[in-house]
Amino acid sequence: MPRLLINGWFWGRTDTGSGQYLHGLIWELYKALSDWQIILLTPPIYGDYRLPAPPPTVQKVRAPLPFWAVNAQLVKLAWEQRVIPHWAEHLHADVIFVPYWASPIRAPVPVAVTIHDMIPALLEDYASGKLARAYTWLVSKSARQADAILTVSQSAAEDIIRLLEVPPERVHVTYESLGAPHAPVTDEDELARIREHYDLPDRYLFYLGGFDPRKNVPLLLRAYARARQLASNLPPLVIAGRLPDPNDSWFTDPRPVIQALGLSDHVRVIGFVPDAHKPALYTMTDLFLFPSRYEGFGLPPLEAMACGAPVIVADNSSLPEITGGHARLVPTGDEEALARAILDTLASPPDPADLIAWASRFTWEKTAARTAEVIRELL
Repeated sequence: MPRLLINGWFWGRTDTGSGQYLHGLIWELYKALSDWQIILLTPPIYGDYRLPAPPPTVQKVRAPLPFWAVNAQLVKLAWEQRVIPHWAEHLHADVIFVPYWASPIRAPVPVAVTIHDMIPALLEDYASGKLARAYTWLVSKSARQADAILTVSQSAAEDIIRLLEVPPERVHVTYESLGAPHAPVTDEDELARIREHYDLPDRYLFYLGGFDPRKNVPLLLRAYARARQLASNLPPLVIAGRLPDPNDSWFTDPRPVIQALGLSDHVRVIGFVPDAHKPALYTMTDLFLFPSRYEGFGLPPLEAMACGAPVIVADNSSLPEITGGHARLVPTGDEEALARAILDTLASPPDPADLIAWASRFTWEKTAARTAEVIRELL
């Protein structure tokens, strides 16, 4: 029976995109590779008490780190470049699968690596420090040597082929799916509970995501302010997502921007929301806004569509591809266009059934089937 070794660095970390990808994929991949033995290798730094159980036929092995891994940077580097290839040989694996951009530069067996996006190489304000640039160089070099590169959109695949200069036949688009189940919430008691929990108005516009520069949250707020000038009865805007550390100036804290724009009475910041609350928040919103300037996949717009919410996204990277013509596209960085798109979409929203049908096309079963095909070819 062939053996697949999976790098489990993000196992148990569903607060990250790579963790959601690993968890969603593995619960279908073990079925698609039912004739394989799958080993999930996890690091010791999180403690077993935090780690959920993998699928029933997946063996979870906890591997130690070398003695010289004495800080966070060395721990991650040691795990990816030393521990993974060593244990692949020790466990007689036939293929290594790394579900994020960090394949080993030398490996005893074929390697498949998933690159979700090329943000560190594409955007100048990302990975700008010396250590970050060195790490990007290392994982770029290792990806060029990988036997197969998986990615989550055709847009990301084109970036990978162009920037890493790898043959197109080694890059495989497997797409992604929702990090957790999403569908319109019909339970009125549940909707009322979530509305009360976050003290939400009857109608609202919604943003959920990060606050790093590419997310364009200040532009979103300026566009919302402009839309209010054009229509004073515009519903309030609700901003959700884990707020940045006050000492980290690279991220944007939306609250000072809201105050400077005079929007304190019209914009609510609710902070982090757990996955279990997201479907209700998407279901109740009049419109979901996501003006990001780059996404490898773009999960929040797809989640919103799966709940029947109208969506506006910027016209860049994977966002037109993932929303499939069912979201309103606006020119990236154009706040006037975004303001007018808000009003137009509220006046003439799309049919929720069309949005739900499109989002249902993205399943972990399909992603796992495509991933299994690539892994089998490597053997």
